[in-house]
Amino acid sequence: MSTLAAPWSVGRQVTPRDSGPLLPPPVSGSGWGLPGAYVWDATTARHIPAVGRAIQLYGGMTKQMPLDAYKGGQAVSPRPRLLESPDPNVIWPRSRYIQCSVEDYLLSGNTVSLVTARGADGWPLAVMYLPITWVYITWMAGDPQNVSYTYYGQVLPTEDVIHIARGVDRFYPVRGVGVVEEYLSSLDRAAMEEEYERSALAGGAVPSVAVIAPQASIPQDVADDAKAAWLAKFAGPTREPVILPAGTQVQPLAWSPSDTQLTEARKMTLTDVANMFNLDSYWLGAAVQGMTYKTAAPQYQQILRTSLEPVLADFEQVWSDAWFPRGTQVRFDRNKLLAEDLPTTAQALQLLTSAGIVTGEMAWQMLLGVPLPSIEYQKPEPPPAPAAPPAAEPDETAGQSGGANQ
Repeated sequence: MSTLAAPWSVGRQVTPRDSGPLLPPPVSGSGWGLPGAYVWDATTARHIPAVGRAIQLYGGMTKQMPLDAYKGGQAVSPRPRLLESPDPNVIWPRSRYIQCSVEDYLLSGNTVSLVTARGADGWPLAVMYLPITWVYITWMAGDPQNVSYTYYGQVLPTEDVIHIARGVDRFYPVRGVGVVEEYLSSLDRAAMEEEYERSALAGGAVPSVAVIAPQASIPQDVADDAKAAWLAKFAGPTREPVILPAGTQVQPLAWSPSDTQLTEARKMTLTDVANMFNLDSYWLGAAVQGMTYKTAAPQYQQILRTSLEPVLADFEQVWSDAWFPRGTQVRFDRNKLLAEDLPTTAQALQLLTSAGIVTGEMAWQMLLGVPLPSIEYQKPEPPPAPAAPPAAEPDETAGQSGGANQ
């Protein structure tokens, strides 16, 4: 078990970003490109609105899903305290711990936690989130098992480090590769577009109108007086008639064609950022045809299968191996994300109950949001067989009339 002190107190005792003789791998040597003028790391990438939206989607949806432990296909009850609050510190609730871990995973390609307490059986009781910006991962070349983790200048015990990597850096195979490093030049271009638009609005404003006098030249003082008179008459929400000399031209002005094209380019940048984060572009605000009449449930199901599941798989696999004995699996409860509105859910449960697939008690637990593996299956009783129609009684009147005829 690690005896590392609180991260902020450690930061005050040592030189910031000091890793001693251990240095982080240079980005330029990893084959992913050089830092740009506007985006050079995960922090500067957050300045792009589309990037902020993407990581909020991943982190926000992930932290909404409760964590459960399953053994033999059944949920462990009661839920282990480690899954309810991995870090017992009150300022690090489960939601914040998960969101920050997912953000580091996406932007930097790595997220690292440290075991701070273990039980009598040796398994973790508490873990602490470590900002990946201050964690240096080093290894002995040719020996992937010889990995060292340095945090604020302090070498961490490897057995207490929980490291989740996004893919692998082929030049430095003990660490993952984040979205920022993978698409550094494209993100820098997106930030450059925003900076150009900001500078154009701040220092390159276009006048609203141009008034061309019929004279070939006019004195500057006359032009200034005419401008002041125009502003005095038409400033504000007024629409009054104007009388101008014959031959005067009034031409409204707008953005230049190049600035208009830049606006369209920024719209296309939304699609580029969505592709970087493996998202459909409409999640980032890009205009997509045919989305008006789609309900929310299929969209959440699609983002879960195509975008979230690959991320959840990495977290579930590593946490299962690091937090619990073999045979116990950690899983996020997807039902919280896929929950339909109440009328749709009630209609589906009614169909399942009437078809004899689930009982009324099981349907009630599903309505309450209990995970399906935690619901004890009860075989519904078959519906009673329909009663047989009563046998027809002989018609005595018909028999008597027959005898009389004889």
